[in-house]
Amino acid sequence: MIDIAQHIEYLLMHHDCVVVPGLGAFMINHEGARYDSDSQTFLPPSRTLGFNPEVRHNDALLAGSISRRDGITLEAARVALDSVVASLLGQLNVCGEVVLGRLGTLKPGMSADTPVFEPSASSLPVCALSGLQPLSVAPLFADDEAEERVATDSDRSPVVIPFPLKIVASIIAVMVGLGILYSTTSLVNSPRMNFASLDTGIGTHIERVIDSTVSVSREILLNIALPPLSSANRSSHPASEPVAVTMSAPSRYILVVGSFPTQIAAERHIALTGDNSLRIIEMDGNYRVYAASAPRIDDARSLAVELSERYPTVWVCRR
Repeated sequence: MIDIAQHIEYLLMHHDCVVVPGLGAFMINHEGARYDSDSQTFLPPSRTLGFNPEVRHNDALLAGSISRRDGITLEAARVALDSVVASLLGQLNVCGEVVLGRLGTLKPGMSADTPVFEPSASSLPVCALSGLQPLSVAPLFADDEAEERVATDSDRSPVVIPFPLKIVASIIAVMVGLGILYSTTSLVNSPRMNFASLDTGIGTHIERVIDSTVSVSREILLNIALPPLSSANRSSHPASEPVAVTMSAPSRYILVVGSFPTQIAAERHIALTGDNSLRIIEMDGNYRVYAASAPRIDDARSLAVELSERYPTVWVCRR
C-alpha cells in the first residue's frame, strides 16, 4: 500500500498546493512577518496547512512523485493512487475519521464528497518556521506624544526663499555648468602628446655609455646624436684629417646611419643612398648600416662630425 501521506508531506515542502485526485487539495498558506501594535511585538513569518475538497483535478504532481519513488510507470502510479483514495473514502464512511500520518485527520463533512481536514501542528510543512520567536519592542515615545509631534510638524510654516536669492542661485548654477562644460571640452579637444619610453639621445646630445656586463639590449648601449653643424659651429671645429679605418673589420666604435630588422631592408637603404662604401653589421637581431668605424671614442666623434653633413642622423654605437 502506498503511503500517500508521506508523499503529500514531502511535496508540500517544495510546493504550495498538492492535489489528491478524487479527494481534494492540500494547501500551504504563508503569512509574512508583521508588527502587532497592541502587544508591541514583531511576529515572525508562519505557515498553516489547509484543505479544499472542491479542488480535485489531476495535475499529475502526486502521481509523478509516486512513480519516481516506487520506480513504476506513471500510469501504474495513477491506478495505485485511485485505489488508495477509494480505500480512504471507504474507511472514512465506516470509521468516521482517517489519520493521514503527521499531516492531520480527515473527518466527514456535510456530504460524503466534502470531508473536513484538521491539520496537525507537528507536520513538517508547518514546522518549517517553528524555530522563529516573536520579538518584543518598546516604543521610543507614547502614542499621544507621537500625535503631538505630528501636529506640531504640520503647524510649521514652509520656508519661503526670496526671489532675488533664487535669481542669484540660478546664475551661479549656470556659471558652474558652463565651467564644467568648457573644461570637459578642452580636455577632449586638447592635442594628445605621445612620448617615447626610451630617450634616444637625439634631442639632448648626451652620450650614455653602459657597462657591457649589464644584461641590456645593445640597441641602447651607446647612442649619440650629432645634428648638422651650423656655420657658427663649423668655425669652432676646424677641419681635421679623418681617422683611417678598415671597413672589412669594424673597430670598437661604428658610425651607424640606419638600423633595420632585416638584411634586405638594410641593403635597400644602401641602394637608395647610392653610397657603396656603406657596410652592414648584424647586432642582436638588427642589421645596422654604418659608414665608418674607429677604435677610440674620440676618433669616432671626429668621424661623426665629418659624416653629419651627409648623414644628419649618424650616431656612435659601441660593439
